[in-house]
Amino acid sequence: MKEEAKRRIKLGCAAAGALVAALLIATCPIPGLSYQATAVLGILIMAIVWWITGVLPEFVTAVVMAVLFVVVAGISVGATFSTFASSTWWLLLSAFTLGVGMKTSGLMRRIALAIVRKFPRTFRCQVIAQLVTGTVLGPLIPSLAVKGAMLAPLAMSIGDELGYERQGKRATGLFAAMLVGIRTVAPTIVSASVTGYALMATLPADVQEQFNMASWFVAALPWLVVVLALNYFLIMGMYGRGEKAGSSSETVGAPGNAQSLKQSSLRCGTRFVGAAECADSRQGEAPGTVGAPGNAQSLEQSSLRCGTRFVGAAECADSRRDEAESSAVESSRGGTDLDDNQTIPDGLGPLSAVEKRMLAIILMTVVLWATEPFHHVSAMAVGLAALVFMFVLKVIDVPAFKSGVNWTSLLFIGIALGLGSVFAEAGLNDWVMQTCGPAFQALAGNPYLLVLGIGVITVVLRFLIVSEVAYLNLLMAFLVPMAASVGVNPWVLGFSAYALVIAWFAKYQSPIYLAAFYAVDGKMAKHSELAKYCGVYLATCLAGLVVCVPYWQWMGLL
Repeated sequence: MKEEAKRRIKLGCAAAGALVAALLIATCPIPGLSYQATAVLGILIMAIVWWITGVLPEFVTAVVMAVLFVVVAGISVGATFSTFASSTWWLLLSAFTLGVGMKTSGLMRRIALAIVRKFPRTFRCQVIAQLVTGTVLGPLIPSLAVKGAMLAPLAMSIGDELGYERQGKRATGLFAAMLVGIRTVAPTIVSASVTGYALMATLPADVQEQFNMASWFVAALPWLVVVLALNYFLIMGMYGRGEKAGSSSETVGAPGNAQSLKQSSLRCGTRFVGAAECADSRQGEAPGTVGAPGNAQSLEQSSLRCGTRFVGAAECADSRRDEAESSAVESSRGGTDLDDNQTIPDGLGPLSAVEKRMLAIILMTVVLWATEPFHHVSAMAVGLAALVFMFVLKVIDVPAFKSGVNWTSLLFIGIALGLGSVFAEAGLNDWVMQTCGPAFQALAGNPYLLVLGIGVITVVLRFLIVSEVAYLNLLMAFLVPMAASVGVNPWVLGFSAYALVIAWFAKYQSPIYLAAFYAVDGKMAKHSELAKYCGVYLATCLAGLVVCVPYWQWMGLL
């Protein structure tokens, strides 16, 4: 009955979304908008409602939206499906395939274990590891989406190795730290994102000469420090309490435990201990079973009925002797607490031939991506070449390529990122900027209100202007003349918008979020939880701007 009620609610919401779209399209256009632009808005509203309610799979709703853009709104097929003809989609395909190769070769798990061993096994230190990794890799690869697609599976592997429940608090915290690390460095270093180069191109020639890569970083450094520090403490406060890796509260009924258990058994062997009381159907069963190959499945089934906890094997003499001693003590309180400073043994032996080939491919790919300004070979071409070499060197095969790449997610991403071209053809971008132009003028008198106002308006307008580059180009066309009239350096206005231009309240807003979220098939963290953290992250970005105001005044920029 509950499932039937949920189904009816979904269908009702879906019908309501379609009705709103139909009424908006049927009535007279919104003042200043053509019929085409009004129709695009109505169809998008319907799609958002359907995505929220989950009445259809996300990619199916995206396909419906794209077809309606063409049939009802009269948008050209080329604009609607423009992403599939762009380098972005093919670059994401290559990045997803690199993730498949790293996973199937075993290199992903080896790297995850190396990171976990390098940093203490506390949640606090693993959050720092994610922030540091994203920040260090930031300047090396200009595509944020590629970094998200590569690092999200690594973050999930680390969470699995530490026993964090997938979509639990700590796994969500690791995902948030990974995303924050990748993105926060982008506005401070031009080479960390193509958006930075696009923003620099909008600045007047004399300002471009003033802000080379070094001076840009110096001017943005306080913002970077403030945002990273605030997010570290916020992630610890929101996700670092109330859940312990390996504790009974996390292992009972957790959907990811069969996999974690299976991984653990590959290293040392694992025994399962059934719940103490399950009188109705489990009276005759032994309290524990050791080494049976089917235990991962039986554990999952048992946990649904009675609850299950698992305890590390008592013997693993070569590399786990110390851990066995501690597990004997910890078993009395419901499992081994992995949230301490123990080190993780390698247990994997030397690199296999496949791992060596995959390591060579990934290193060469990253080097070529990082040095693109020197050799001028596009990142897409490098990524697709890496894809070919993975087949040639037999790192992956056709079945792994078919099953490992998330094709439905790539379809959804391709259509969602095409919204920027759809909005541009419908004239929505120009209408939005003309409507909000007076608001920017009203903020020019107070430097604090100016940077905060630009940031807040950016967050709001990004629901409608999907492309970050398109938004910054349109915004700077309005703000550069205004900056000269009020004595403000245009770089400050551009940076204030760039700092807040990312948002992932809705999935379609951010290519980096889409790539990272679907690189792990949405299994690491729930979108609803990450959307909440988006508001927190944007608040820290605003706080960073406020801190920078006196610094920029001292530099003579305000």
